[in-house]
Amino acid sequence: MRNNYRSDAERLDRAISRFEATIGQLPGLASDAHREVLIEQIIDSERRVAYTDQLLSRVLDPVSADPRSTAFDPLRAAILHARSGSLDEAAWLVFLFVHFGKHRETGWRYIRYVYGAFGAEPHEWWTWERTAADPTQFRFWLDEHQDDFHTEPGRHGFGNHHKYGSLKAWTDNGTGAAVQSYVDWVLSAGGDHQTRFDSLMQSTPEESFDAIYVALDSVVQFGRIARFDYLTMLSKLALIDIFPPHSYLIGATGPLRGAQLLLRGEVGKGSARELQAELSELGTIAGIRPDVLEDAVCNWQKYPARYVRFSA
Repeated sequence: MRNNYRSDAERLDRAISRFEATIGQLPGLASDAHREVLIEQIIDSERRVAYTDQLLSRVLDPVSADPRSTAFDPLRAAILHARSGSLDEAAWLVFLFVHFGKHRETGWRYIRYVYGAFGAEPHEWWTWERTAADPTQFRFWLDEHQDDFHTEPGRHGFGNHHKYGSLKAWTDNGTGAAVQSYVDWVLSAGGDHQTRFDSLMQSTPEESFDAIYVALDSVVQFGRIARFDYLTMLSKLALIDIFPPHSYLIGATGPLRGAQLLLRGEVGKGSARELQAELSELGTIAGIRPDVLEDAVCNWQKYPARYVRFSA
């Protein structure tokens, strides 16, 4: 256990023990090593949530919102636009953040390329206003610039959660279709992002999260992970008042394997629906957020007896 997180580890150990005293021993934690590694992964997941809290409290450099700069960061840019009153641009940047992700070696390169139209002047950037006004023109532009994605040296690609993504403009499952379908999804409510979100808000933040999660099914390349990441980031950046009601294990792979190992002691045992409910109960009793717990068990199941640090 890392010494600088000892107090966090003790807090989480007590929380898990509280659950076990109430419900029963967690089969996947019979080994001390498994227990310690899970706690380490929960700490890392909590720190990723804390990172966005820290960003919200900081004075941010405006260059973070300029895709011509290597200092560009879509989350910082989203916060800056939200502060200036543009929910549309902030939510659009969160969509691009989720769609392209952060490449392990080249960072935000794909988002910078697309959002900033390969270093063009601001009036040519693919902002929300410009893209929503003519998504077909965006697809023509994307098609014309396919070769430009590979001119700079170094490796290229989408982030880890979307590593098999496609840049194609006109295929049914490429970036062009994803952007077109997202624009259609937002505008189909009759206006902007605020109108779209308002049309789906329910009586609680948890019910609202679930309603929007279900509605996002029409967006291309926005499967379970993308929808969950998009909505949790909107929540963490305080762009809309939603909160995940539980971990979304139906249709999951890594998180489901992690829940099976933790709650049944064996991968392959237990249905997604029943494990989703049990993981939610663990989170409630132990005081661990659903998104934190889902992220942690997903990473833990890869190496349950050995701590490995994973990036987001």
